[in-house]
Amino acid sequence: MKQWILKYRLMTFEQRTIFNTRCSIGFNAFLALVKFSVSFINLALLVSGIVNIFLMLAKLVCLRGVTSPRKRGFKKRNTLIAIFLLLAGLQYTGYMSLLIFTPVQSTNYYMSIGIVIAFCSFVEMGIAIRGCFAASGRGHYYRNIKLISLCSALTAIALTEMAITSFADPNPNKFYDGICGVCVGAIIILIGIYIYFAPKISILDHRYHRYIMTTNSHFEKDDLILDLTNSRIYGNFVYVAILRDGMVEGLIFKRKSPIKKWNVFLKIGILILSEILIFPYAIGGLIFYFKSRMIVKTLDQKMIEFGCMRLMDGQMYD
Repeated sequence: MKQWILKYRLMTFEQRTIFNTRCSIGFNAFLALVKFSVSFINLALLVSGIVNIFLMLAKLVCLRGVTSPRKRGFKKRNTLIAIFLLLAGLQYTGYMSLLIFTPVQSTNYYMSIGIVIAFCSFVEMGIAIRGCFAASGRGHYYRNIKLISLCSALTAIALTEMAITSFADPNPNKFYDGICGVCVGAIIILIGIYIYFAPKISILDHRYHRYIMTTNSHFEKDDLILDLTNSRIYGNFVYVAILRDGMVEGLIFKRKSPIKKWNVFLKIGILILSEILIFPYAIGGLIFYFKSRMIVKTLDQKMIEFGCMRLMDGQMYD
């Protein structure tokens, strides 16, 4: 057992993600089978099982993309992943909206079961959020895997809300359960849309940039570091380049989130309030991401101020 744990800890991020994804796919398949088998007890189990299947298929496509990248184009696979998430989100939103507009009864839970569900859900959410941070800059498939895990964690949070309200109030108002579920379904749909458009606006495939120095160029050193964004919460983009033979060549990197430098007690407070803060943080992150698609233009403007001109791909410089 110790050797297995040591071997796991020595894995790279990519190897660990592939291993965890394979285990997750098997667990989701088993969980969906169990839910289908007992769905005659409660319709919610059938809906939840279908969502599990869609998330499992999305992860399976990601895994195939990492392990067998040549068998199918990235664009087709990425579109398929987005479709599975859209279907999962629509399915979940459709069912949860029934709690708002119809007298459908949701499952009632004992306090002990509700507490266990809440504990597991918060742990899963914490792992999913950490995974999204760790996947930054690792590649589209690894980012997609972590986002799918986040979708799964969000459905667990919705289940937690339903479990807590069911034992906290003998006659719980299903309207709030429905609102929470619809919000989660809407976020899953937005994540699916994001995954579809991400490769078109992501800086991941447009990191390398080079410029020609002109007679007006002015640099004090042989290297260059330019901040392209300025955020106190999200990881900022920076252009790191070297100057040689009349050219400036470099890559755009994303720095670690400033949150990691915050006081440990502040971090603990954020974790405690994670269920509340995750939604505004996610919305802010999405806005920051879409704004960051303009950083190439920002870089060009800054380099013009230094007296440099962009060298296009395929363009030769003598």
